[in-house]
Amino acid sequence: MGYLGELRENAKPLLAASLGCGTSLPLFAYTSSVFAPHLIKEFGWSRAQFALIGLTMLTTVFILPFVGRFTDKLGVWRVALLGTVLVPLCFVGYALQWGNFYYFALCSTLVMAVGSMTGPLVYSRLVAENFEKAQGLALTIINCTPAVHAVGCVPLLNWVIEHYGWREAYLGMGLVAGLGGAVALSLIKPPKGARTAALRPAHSEAPDAEAPRSAREDYRVITRSGTFWIIVAGMFLCLLYTPLHASQMNVMLIEQGLTTQGAANIVSIYVVGTLVGRISCGLALDRFSTPVVTALSLGLPAIGFFLLGTDMNTFPVIAFSMFLVGLSIGAEIDILAFIVARYFKLRIFNSTLGLVHVVSFLTSAIGAGTISLSLKLYDSFSPFLYLVAGTATVGALLFLLLPGSRDVEKVG
Repeated sequence: MGYLGELRENAKPLLAASLGCGTSLPLFAYTSSVFAPHLIKEFGWSRAQFALIGLTMLTTVFILPFVGRFTDKLGVWRVALLGTVLVPLCFVGYALQWGNFYYFALCSTLVMAVGSMTGPLVYSRLVAENFEKAQGLALTIINCTPAVHAVGCVPLLNWVIEHYGWREAYLGMGLVAGLGGAVALSLIKPPKGARTAALRPAHSEAPDAEAPRSAREDYRVITRSGTFWIIVAGMFLCLLYTPLHASQMNVMLIEQGLTTQGAANIVSIYVVGTLVGRISCGLALDRFSTPVVTALSLGLPAIGFFLLGTDMNTFPVIAFSMFLVGLSIGAEIDILAFIVARYFKLRIFNSTLGLVHVVSFLTSAIGAGTISLSLKLYDSFSPFLYLVAGTATVGALLFLLLPGSRDVEKVG
């Protein structure tokens, strides 16, 4: 089967994964920053205090390995079903908040934990199961969907908040998540009594037919792999900026002298950058060296962050910087799933991806604490922006240590 033929043959699982991811956790990463200025203004929270919301990701590090392991054992549909039911309830909780910061932090924690059951950690397995030649492009498509939605959703959400209120906007987000998840589930619901193994495509690796191993055995294999630790170290350094991608982006842009609507418009430019970056990265991963493509993709934000840290706060410079940041930030989710599928066998795909996601969430929490410290000591994002410009550069270079040959034996 050819490259495009594989896409046509597996259009249904690809559509399911795209809808599932496109209306869940990845979309929330774009939209959560829209609410930030309005909540800070209404409840009187300081910017340094609000930056601490990223620390809620620490609680999810205990959940993600279980989500990954259960997806390996139970399949995508069962895990995603639970997430689809629970995510809208979290947004109802957001809409009912009254200004207690700890309650808001609890809602954010629940969204991160529950949303991981309907995000790339789960749905990317549909690509790993059904794609081989066009795996990079398929991952790009499912992870571009949230960005496509966000292009129109971010300005619209800001408009809804300003004209109707943030509570109504939160309820609308919950409705979008519930409907999108329900449609995705209808496309992948397995026959009654079917097992995940029975749905495995013919091109899956033969060793996946082995008798199941215990979690302890599988995690021992994963953590003894040098490849795993290169990925972990590289991702840690490259993803320290993650809180800027979520709750802090609009706050940071307003510091540059923009209005709330101007910041929302810049976010739309940034989202366009994520689309360009993801499509380019996905196509490149299918054709060129994985280490080189990964290093180039994850190293680009350093330029944008450095420019944002300077005093060149004109609209064209900010727009250009955010476009550069978007080029790479849009690709890291695709790269995470691709390199795990590239170097680890399907039998332990989600178990490995779950551990890598733990690192990314932990890194984001550390980044949130660092942002809060920067705001407390300097009342500015600039020190943090210079820091992540350096760490992204070093982390990107680490990926050049990964095996370059496509014939290298997979771990597991």
